[in-house]
Amino acid sequence: MLSTIINVTVCFIMLTNATEPLTQELQDTLIRLYGPLLASRDLWKVLGYASPGAFRQARLRKRVPVTEFEIKGRSGHFALTLDVARWLAEQRLSISQLNKPEGASK
Repeated sequence: MLSTIINVTVCFIMLTNATEPLTQELQDTLIRLYGPLLASRDLWKVLGYASPGAFRQARLRKRVPVTEFEIKGRSGHFALTLDVARWLAEQRLSISQLNKPEGASK
């Protein structure tokens, strides 16, 4: 049990270190375009949903991959730009790992 926890922790640290440069680059770009919060009117596009309707369905099914929240006095849902940037970087890294030729070091 402890070795499993240690392995998961090590994998998380490796993933975090590997995604950090890309996360920062994505975050800088998204903040420049949208600010520190992404409203759902923009979030669906950034996350790659085909339409606002597809995004609404994902929300209803609780399948949106980042945490959304409401802000008192404002309409709609929001997500932190950092969370979105981190998720995008993790997706990119996981695809890179799947496509890596066997025996490749990077």
